[in-house]
Amino acid sequence: MANTLLTPDMITREALRILHQKLNFIGTINRQYDDSFAKSGAKIGDSLRIRLPNQYTVRSGATLSTQDTTESQVTLQIANQKGVDVNFSSAELTLSLDDFSKRILEPAMAVLAANIEADAMSMYKDIYNQVNNHGQAATFAKVLEGAKVLTDNLAHRPHRTLSRDTRDTVYGVGALKGLFTAQD
Repeated sequence: MANTLLTPDMITREALRILHQKLNFIGTINRQYDDSFAKSGAKIGDSLRIRLPNQYTVRSGATLSTQDTTESQVTLQIANQKGVDVNFSSAELTLSLDDFSKRILEPAMAVLAANIEADAMSMYKDIYNQVNNHGQAATFAKVLEGAKVLTDNLAHRPHRTLSRDTRDTVYGVGALKGLFTAQD
């Protein structure tokens, strides 16, 4: 019986599956559809058009006042490329995809995901309407203040998320432990 070798397509597909699973913060970011990817063989180069949500005004009174819909976009320059380059032998290519994934892809994608998320999280300084809580435990009041900022800026409710570090999780659970039902 002949050996079955892992192909680059199999490895890439599995690596992307693992990376997607490990990108916790980035998974919460709005990534609306860009129709430039719909064209077969289309290459966008080093820039990506990001469609902005439509903005409308509300009229007062009974008189109809129609408004045009003008879709706007911003261009994001793709300036940083990250990757994890590894060497492996032909013997390793004969492993099952599960073994190869555990031994090589999982650790490589974990490091890549951590680096990508660190880059994304470092951009918080560019957000002018943030609730800053640096160096302090996240209190329930600060979490509600963040929700207030989102509401005041008309953020869509169903897709809101809260990202917190382990310290904030510890303090949050400690502050809310009185609300848990005791298990006897």
